[in-house]
Amino acid sequence: MTTTSSWAHRTDEIAAALGVDAVRLVPVPAGASREAYRVETPAGAGIAFLRADPATGGVMDGSEMTLAREAQVLRRVRECGLPVPAVLATLSEPAGTLLELVPGTSRPDPAAVEQAAPEYMALLARLHRTGPTDLGVPASSISAALRSDLAWWRERAATTGTLDRPLIRLALRILADGLPDDPTPARPVHGDAGPGNVMIHQGRVVALLDWELFHAGDPHEDLAWIWMRGAHTDFGDFTTRVAEYEAAAGVVLAPGRLDWHAAFVMTKSVISLWAGIIAARPGADVLGPLIAALAYDALLGSVLVRLRGGSLRLLADPAVPADAVDAAEVGLVDQLAARLGEADRGTAAILDHLRRQLALERWRSTRLAADVATWLPADPGDPGGLAGLAARVDDADAAALTALATVLGAAADRAARSQPRAERLIRRAQLNGLGV
Repeated sequence: MTTTSSWAHRTDEIAAALGVDAVRLVPVPAGASREAYRVETPAGAGIAFLRADPATGGVMDGSEMTLAREAQVLRRVRECGLPVPAVLATLSEPAGTLLELVPGTSRPDPAAVEQAAPEYMALLARLHRTGPTDLGVPASSISAALRSDLAWWRERAATTGTLDRPLIRLALRILADGLPDDPTPARPVHGDAGPGNVMIHQGRVVALLDWELFHAGDPHEDLAWIWMRGAHTDFGDFTTRVAEYEAAAGVVLAPGRLDWHAAFVMTKSVISLWAGIIAARPGADVLGPLIAALAYDALLGSVLVRLRGGSLRLLADPAVPADAVDAAEVGLVDQLAARLGEADRGTAAILDHLRRQLALERWRSTRLAADVATWLPADPGDPGGLAGLAARVDDADAAALTALATVLGAAADRAARSQPRAERLIRRAQLNGLGV
């Protein structure tokens, strides 16, 4: 496989850092914020793993969640005896970290998950028992740590242009109003735990991956990440994972606290997803992140309704009404497709998404207007639509917050209905009790 990446011109630098004559980079799937490569010799032997910032900036660009910080965290965590890849070298401008190449897979089959999951949950419990200062995070109470973390993400939403999205704005308000009151000491948390971020080999956990969001906080957060990430990567039954963690940690988790953290980790995820979509350079592939954002918007809306004492089951309607489809709007996309002729798979997928979105736009707008009329008091100054709802969030009283959660959650549910892959993510999450 040939090297085609924003890091292609730096292979000599990488080879020198590793003490070899030459290397090639093989791109591998990565998260929303970084690029990732398997580093090989010219003959194809794997010798390292590269986590790298893209040349044009990533989702975490401009924040303190840098690869240099993550490298420091990895060294400290490794010194405490937890299984993480060794840091081989760090690079800069843009930043990169060369890591030990560990065996195994981050996408194990169900049998391997069940074999390794108890060990993984015990490792999380061990991380949470570690002294915060041993891992370089400040000592504070859980409430203080959560308040600081929430403020960080609100600022992140403001600087990335996502705070004006009404669901994100509402989520941050509801989370602040319901922030857990816990004076006990904050604990080290991974901050992005669960499937996809653990390497499993022969039924054993060989490495805990992706530590960029590591911080002091509440152990419930790591469990909430596992709960949410199960929508896109199988990690078995969540109640079983909770029981394994409780047995290893000697604690009983609070269901209400898990709900709050589920809302918080989904808020972090949708801020990051929409920030990446907004900042994407022309021509970049954003359909994948958009599909994930549609699914997690809907799941977030459902959890917010739950936090307000209600219930919103996603995808409850068996099908979108046939008369909801706007044939005229669909026809415009069909005309564009005809003009483009034989389209590649990526273009065809984008056209299909536009076709589905436009077909249901009138139905979504009509239903949103009806929900607003049902749940919210009339506001003469409201410009209408979702933009008008964002303006209501900051001054909303308790009753209005509940109504806004219901209206915006239902709107996010309908938005996801135009994308079958988003629906599939939601249905996977529902198997573990989210979105129900």
